[in-house]
Amino acid sequence: MNKFPVSAITLGIITAVFSLVVAYLATGSFLGKVTMIQLKSYGGLNVSNLANWEIWRLFTSQLGHSKQYHMFYNVLSLIVLGYVIERRVGWIMFLSVWFLAGASGTLYSTLFVQAPWDTGTGGSQAVLGVAGLGIILSTIKRNNRNLILALMFALIPAFSLDLIFANYPKPGHVLSLVVGMLIGVFYVNRLTRLST
Repeated sequence: MNKFPVSAITLGIITAVFSLVVAYLATGSFLGKVTMIQLKSYGGLNVSNLANWEIWRLFTSQLGHSKQYHMFYNVLSLIVLGYVIERRVGWIMFLSVWFLAGASGTLYSTLFVQAPWDTGTGGSQAVLGVAGLGIILSTIKRNNRNLILALMFALIPAFSLDLIFANYPKPGHVLSLVVGMLIGVFYVNRLTRLST
């Protein structure tokens, strides 16, 4: 597929606008640092939210960010990955991976933090889920230079920051990557069955 990555760009714009507006509302500055406690009021996610049927937080939690420079990196990574991956798999598959891997990783990450900081937010999980799909796609085609570069752009800084600040890959990041890879395996198997 050689279509323009509309979903990736749209998600990038929505993420940037949402995160900047939340930063402004919470701190008075578009580039202000928003605490996890504040983000809970602006669409952050934890298990109790789902127990209260606040399902919409599975989506909004992936848009708000504590640090806006991190948000800009996530948006850029999403667009770079989308340029290569969405064009191969289509917008429905791209959005599905973004949502499923992102939501599961964001929710999972909250299980490792004590209240009141147990709020999951940010687009890293979704980006890593899309990267997981990209890893699987890289195994089925030979001309993958752009895909490999996009994966390096997204994965190396994300996991480097995890190792620098947490001393280990964050559980939500790992789960999202694995979910993206699993969806990728099912996608590739489906393609293989359809082509035989």
